[in-house]
Amino acid sequence: MKRHENLYSAILSFAGAALFLAAALIIHFVVVKPLITDNNTAAETLILSLAPSILYIFAAFFLISGIYALVNDIMIEKGENVIAKVTGVKEYFVGSGTKDVHYNLFCEWKDPKNGKVYKYKKTNLPENPSDRVSDGKVVVRINKKDPRQYFVDL
Repeated sequence: MKRHENLYSAILSFAGAALFLAAALIIHFVVVKPLITDNNTAAETLILSLAPSILYIFAAFFLISGIYALVNDIMIEKGENVIAKVTGVKEYFVGSGTKDVHYNLFCEWKDPKNGKVYKYKKTNLPENPSDRVSDGKVVVRINKKDPRQYFVDL
């Protein structure tokens, strides 16, 4: 997970919520409101009212997703550093017939409180991280309440 990846997700989610909310308001006041008259049946009024309601639901979903991602980013920032054991570095080529190489670093940390092992990874590294982790250890910042949320600090 990249540093502040959750923050970027939160910003995108908030932007999505704003777009869906704006679309719902425009549809509600520009399209639906003028079409609803006293001559409409209850079914017609209900159907016309559902169109912006669906967009409001999408806006709420993106807003909740953004809040969740923002909270996760804050929890990782306020988290604690642990020392994880490097379990491997794998290289892969981007696309077929290309010379662009990227690296993935894999590591694990055993929680001393409950003995549970957590596996972490840092992906799409442009250079081989083996030189930086020659001692076989790497610092990982984890959320204290949920160690599955992390940032591998290279």
